[in-house]
Amino acid sequence: MLELLEGYWQEVQDPKDLLLNLRRKSWDHFLELGWPRPKQEAFQYLPLQKIHFPKLAKPKKLDIFQHPLLPGCEGHLVFVDGFFDETLSKVPSSLICLPLDAAMRSYGLFIQNRIARTLKEEKDPFAALNRAMQGRGAFLYAPPKYAGVKPIQILQISTSEEMAMPRLEIVVGKGAKLELVQTAWFQGKSNSICNSAADAVLEEGAELSFCDAQLLPKTAIQFQSFRATLKRDSRLTMRSFTHGAAMVRHSLKVQLAEENAEALLQGLSRLDHEAQGHVHAIVEHLAPHTRSRQHFKSVLKGKSRYSFEGKILVRPIAQKTEAYQLNNNLVLSDEASANAKPNLEIFADDVKASHGATIGQLDPEQMFYLRSRGLELEEATQLLVDGFCKELIEQAPACLKEVLYA
Repeated sequence: MLELLEGYWQEVQDPKDLLLNLRRKSWDHFLELGWPRPKQEAFQYLPLQKIHFPKLAKPKKLDIFQHPLLPGCEGHLVFVDGFFDETLSKVPSSLICLPLDAAMRSYGLFIQNRIARTLKEEKDPFAALNRAMQGRGAFLYAPPKYAGVKPIQILQISTSEEMAMPRLEIVVGKGAKLELVQTAWFQGKSNSICNSAADAVLEEGAELSFCDAQLLPKTAIQFQSFRATLKRDSRLTMRSFTHGAAMVRHSLKVQLAEENAEALLQGLSRLDHEAQGHVHAIVEHLAPHTRSRQHFKSVLKGKSRYSFEGKILVRPIAQKTEAYQLNNNLVLSDEASANAKPNLEIFADDVKASHGATIGQLDPEQMFYLRSRGLELEEATQLLVDGFCKELIEQAPACLKEVLYA
């Protein structure tokens, strides 16, 4: 695998690329991390032997833009096979949205410092690989006091079976509020593989809501990494919704770097047939009076597979921390399986924290109640499953609820 990726790496090196130095550092870090091994906790449930990487996607231009945009959005960022297309993108004039290479000219020092820091701390080889081989990334900046009334849609368009590497760098300025909704659209064949990444910095008092709802076809493979650093009094909400796909892996890492920062991470995976979903989440409390909550659910049918590994890490300085983590799994088939590993690492002595996980089937008493009222088995099952999912779907942005309830 490394030999194959080495060949791809040689193809993306362009002396004129303003990101070339950062790409090289990322590639070196990827080599240091090495290809994931089955014995590593973060990858033990991933079918590593089945992962294949086709050739890297090339930039493409769409002659006609006829892809569905969500109703009620204020603008959209469009990526075509992992390359940001500024000609198809449209955002409010008060936001700054640039291709990442162009942003290096105006925000180069900030971007380089941020990348240098996150790269040094990066433990996920897929995320490091994205930095090295990213297509044309995008830089989105919400200036101080920006208050978006409606969400901005991030549309990932896939036109081929080549490997896409989209990347989005987000900065939410002091006191600003930004809402992002990420979706996918597949044009033509859907046997695609995407290694996507988003990195966010929330300045003092900033608020960011990021919802990833890429409802993928059953043959697609998706790696999604999300990184965020929260400063004083900032708020982050990150939600992910997965339905189908051969394999989806979410790698989440959130750092509560300053006092009174708060993060909410939620996810819902609905899997059938031989689909797989994997979540690896880390929330690191680095300052006093910070709060976090994680809640992830899965509904499993057929021969589907799901795993959750979550960690709450509380550093010694992070006194008065409040941190909670919960994973609920509903298994509807004898051949489906779920693995859950929530855990805490607490090095402070004045902390409120808890973690837990459940793996079970439908409640027979509830099923009996519905059947005794005349409901057929399939109808009663669907009603109970909808009730299990509703808690998280109801908190999704309004523009997505119709899609998620379908």
